[in-house]
Amino acid sequence: MSTSTRTTRAKTASKKTPPDAKRPSRFWRWAKRLALVGVALAALGLLGLVGMFWYYGRDLPNVATLRDYAPPQTTRVVDREGELVGEIFSERRTVVPMDRIPRVMVLSVLAAEDADFYQHEGVDYPGIVRALLRDISSGRRAQGASTITQQVVKLLLLSPERTVARKVREQILARRLEQELTKDEILHLYLNHINFGHGRYGVQEASQFYFGKDVDDLTLAEASLIAGIPQAPARLSPRSHPEAARRRQAYVLRQLEEKHDAYWPDLPLEDIRAARDLQPPLVDRPEAPDEGAEIMAVARRELRELVGDEAYARGGYTVHTTIDLDLQRATRTALRRGLEAHDERQRHRGPLTAPRRARDLESVESLRSGRSYDARVTGADDERGELLLDVGGHPARAAMSDLARYNPEGLAPSAFAAIGSRVRVAVLEPGTDDGDAEDPALVRIDLGPQGAAIVIDPRDRDVLAIVGSYEGGSGFDRALQAVRQPGSTFKPFVYALGIRERQLTPATVMLDAPVVYDEWRPQNYETWNNEGPVRLRIALAQSINLVAVRAIEQLGADRTAAFAREVGIESELEPTLSLALGASGVRPVELVNAYATFAAGGRYEAPRFVTRVVGPQGREVALPRRPAPRDVLDPAEAYVVTSLLESVTAEGGTAGRAARLNRPTAGKTGTSNEARDAWFVGYTPSVVAGVWVGYDDRRTLGRRESGGRTALPIWIDVIRAAEGDRPALAFPRPAGIVSASIDPASGLLAHPDQTDAIEEVFLEGTAPTETARAPDVADPSTFFMEQLAP
Repeated sequence: MSTSTRTTRAKTASKKTPPDAKRPSRFWRWAKRLALVGVALAALGLLGLVGMFWYYGRDLPNVATLRDYAPPQTTRVVDREGELVGEIFSERRTVVPMDRIPRVMVLSVLAAEDADFYQHEGVDYPGIVRALLRDISSGRRAQGASTITQQVVKLLLLSPERTVARKVREQILARRLEQELTKDEILHLYLNHINFGHGRYGVQEASQFYFGKDVDDLTLAEASLIAGIPQAPARLSPRSHPEAARRRQAYVLRQLEEKHDAYWPDLPLEDIRAARDLQPPLVDRPEAPDEGAEIMAVARRELRELVGDEAYARGGYTVHTTIDLDLQRATRTALRRGLEAHDERQRHRGPLTAPRRARDLESVESLRSGRSYDARVTGADDERGELLLDVGGHPARAAMSDLARYNPEGLAPSAFAAIGSRVRVAVLEPGTDDGDAEDPALVRIDLGPQGAAIVIDPRDRDVLAIVGSYEGGSGFDRALQAVRQPGSTFKPFVYALGIRERQLTPATVMLDAPVVYDEWRPQNYETWNNEGPVRLRIALAQSINLVAVRAIEQLGADRTAAFAREVGIESELEPTLSLALGASGVRPVELVNAYATFAAGGRYEAPRFVTRVVGPQGREVALPRRPAPRDVLDPAEAYVVTSLLESVTAEGGTAGRAARLNRPTAGKTGTSNEARDAWFVGYTPSVVAGVWVGYDDRRTLGRRESGGRTALPIWIDVIRAAEGDRPALAFPRPAGIVSASIDPASGLLAHPDQTDAIEEVFLEGTAPTETARAPDVADPSTFFMEQLAP
């Protein structure tokens, strides 16, 4: 071996690691590798997170829009004294400012939902970790971690869907919202928007619904009970789940106590502990009022026209109406009582019996919704509470629940109507026919008539009460919408025109005798009786048709129709002689308001339903300017008309029963042909009221029914409720009226020794100037003929 070779090996040997030197362990080699991988993954995760937030952060709603928070609110309709008539809403909510929400309410909500609300910046990351740990330990999703800010974002800016994308957007927007609004502003949104169950949103509506008080007046016990509801309104309502609600309240109070020192040291611990022992009573569940369905429909229409569809949908208005809710209730009660009296007279109550001679029903090709038809009872289903019927060859069913008016004893269907009984029905749903089997139509049995009543203050034309049906509720309002023949209630317009034109006076003698006009032969209500010459006052008091026809013939039908429009009749009138007998249809509201023109001394003014509208911010909304009133009659002329109408309600008049009111009244009965309509319209010095009764399909009201029998008793009850304990006052007598003693037979001035003379009122310059003959004085116009007689 050469020397160089040995030298090389020695050097190589000298470079080998000493035997006691340690090499790096396999663990550390893997640890380093894993650390590098972890850093890489963390970097990728961070990049992914940034990317995710960037991706989902695009095209998000602008949180600044919440500065103009305008959620749907409840619109309230109140009567003239501020009593609630009804509400209009898509969401029942009343927004209240933060300074009206008491601290006990604020703290209770924070304890229930987000105790760290004033510490975090929109997202509670420690809370998220706590929630995650609890979810892991329980093996299920046990606790959410949404802050109040996140809930506001979810409620007002995002959809309620449960997805990762929505949750990410929620957190992004929560941070942005915290930068845009203050904590108090965010909490204000939450407290006014959150759902408290039973369709009540916001703390004000919840306070009213559960405790019948404004949120300002809540106690800690009440506030803590309400604050627990939003977590699960359907399961934590004190009304439907009282035990669950109490447990949730206990949690809220426990949170208040445990976090007292750190978050709300100003809340006395004694108050928290005392609230734990209290069980605040709930108020009775408020029933939806139905007394004012008619004025509610008017309020909806007028508000929509006033503010537009968009603002109407947002709501938050208070609509002040002219209605007197106590009188409204009394008016509906009076109408129902009168209609039920008619039902009893005409035997419209169960049990119904089958006719002795069965007549075939008229065949109907197809039933139409809203139409009325004759029907025959074919069976009964006591279990389902239904009557089975044949309607013109079509099967139908009628629910007994709709027949309470005609079934006061609560009879079962099989006991209420015998097989073969004949009834009149209105079709609600026509049913279907698939060729093999016909689905029965749904119908309502209409045995008795409907009615309407309206009360107006003649001084300002405020509508004090309006009732358009027996049932109440939404639907066809006959007081405002039905166009019906007014019968003899139209006659005062004919006579009022004659008085204004100085062609008629209360003492004018006219002929009550048969007359024929072309093919029309008008007749009196009592067709067998004619009075001959009769004074105008008596003709009106006894509602003599033939005198009214002769009066309109004298005055002119065109001029009479024009005059009726002046006093308030808006429906189209056909200017014929039959107009004097009410041949043209009118609506109850316009007829009553036209009589209010007489009661107001001859001044016409449109009826008023709404006096004031206050907007969501408390600012009053300007109402359209009312048309200027107009004088149709002067006060003296109107007084003479009123004096004539007083004879109608006095003993001997067609409305003599009104004398039982023991106060001055004036008015007129009306009955259309075949008693299809029954009316009474009349007034006292302070109030005007009108009542109509009839069937929607214009069938007769029945034997011996008339305005004096059917409508007048309802009117008497309405006036009694309207006047209450007010003293009886006479109609004021204006200037321009003179009185004279007249002969009741001729209408001329009474002769000096006349014992049966009566006092009559006249406009100045219209009193008779000729004196009636004494019985022992011969009539020069007939004296010569009497002398020549054999």
